[in-house]
Amino acid sequence: MDVIGFNDLVSSESAARRFFLGFCWKNHQRFCPRCRERTLYRVAGGRRRCTRCGYTFHDFSRRFIAASAFDCRQWLWLLKFFELGVPPRDVAAQMRVAYHTVLKAQDLVRRAIVATALDAGVLYRAGLRPGPGGKKTGLEMTDAPVFGIIEVGGVAICDIMADITPEDLLLFKCNFRLRTASVGGVVYTAPYQKYQTLVCCGPALWPARYMRHEDRNLPADASGFWTFVKHRLALVRGLSPGHFPLYLKEWELRYNRREGGLLEAMAKALCGFVPETPAPGG
Repeated sequence: MDVIGFNDLVSSESAARRFFLGFCWKNHQRFCPRCRERTLYRVAGGRRRCTRCGYTFHDFSRRFIAASAFDCRQWLWLLKFFELGVPPRDVAAQMRVAYHTVLKAQDLVRRAIVATALDAGVLYRAGLRPGPGGKKTGLEMTDAPVFGIIEVGGVAICDIMADITPEDLLLFKCNFRLRTASVGGVVYTAPYQKYQTLVCCGPALWPARYMRHEDRNLPADASGFWTFVKHRLALVRGLSPGHFPLYLKEWELRYNRREGGLLEAMAKALCGFVPETPAPGG
């Protein structure tokens, strides 16, 4: 989105609202977020009520965008700053809001991005909380899931490897000489099957003081996407295993949208419904 187009959107709350509503309701056709019934009637406050289940809702009910007190103009500014990579403290100062409010909003954007991924369900079953205020899954993500990364034609794909654990990576390293390197606490490997690298982080990858991940010149180091990720990792301090999938999926989207359209993609994700929390082990 160019500067003129963005300026038009933030010129008024109604213009910003129309922008987000365009991602919420195809052809402006409303339906009940709970049961998908299309027969509705209006009630006070611009809300609607479902004739089937009686659920009362507004245009952003049950969507990520509704989990913050931001109005639509504020959300657009937040997304623009996020797109530009402005540090959260600077965003808070520019928007005149609390620092933790910005952190919460950025976390919402990342969780919304994850919700659009094809492997989102696998991540939720691994213990990642789908959205804001959701019930915990009952699983504590002490180690991040293992991801397989491949880049084809300039497009990066980060697949969760549900059948491989961090302990398996150590097994491959110690018994099959799979080469590994690290960026901070994040460990990545030499090629594995069709993937250019396997990536993970967490204490299971560092079981003892003598364990090292210091191999050099891995093929992934020549990858455009992994070079991009390594630069981002260097800017992030204290990235926990539980948040690593959120950041990796964000960076995947950023890299694949590096030619443009990132703000629109994030806005579309933000307008998606917050997924239900899966049952533990489900």
